[in-house]
Amino acid sequence: MEGWDPSTKSTLTQIPLLTTKAGPRDGAAWMQRLKEEYKALIAYTQMNKSNDNDWFRISAINPEGTQWTGKCWYVHNLLKYEFDLQFDIPVTYPATAPELELPQLDGKTQKMYRGGKICLTVHFKPLWAKNWYGFVQFMQ
Repeated sequence: MEGWDPSTKSTLTQIPLLTTKAGPRDGAAWMQRLKEEYKALIAYTQMNKSNDNDWFRISAINPEGTQWTGKCWYVHNLLKYEFDLQFDIPVTYPATAPELELPQLDGKTQKMYRGGKICLTVHFKPLWAKNWYGFVQFMQ
């Protein structure tokens, strides 16, 4: 977590650590990882609600936990902008970031493409790689 600001570090210490390194191809280990993911999501959502920083709802739409859907929102000048959110967990997860998709924003900015997916190559992938590997080092 070297290089992370104190607020981010504080937030991470309040979320249960994910200790199982498994992806959708890993059978029972993936189910254990999925339970850990749910616990972390619940803790993060509760923390956001208590800090009046609630901004998304998601749920798995299949029993394997590989397809997710929900809503995310942003309030600007007292107007709430709400968007559908969907994503699939890649088979190489957690080493590969999921592609977050906001269909209503399809083609509206350079950071959105292919059905409203957030551009991972330039905008998000470097952040995912930095934080994923920083988190892995933190857990060791």
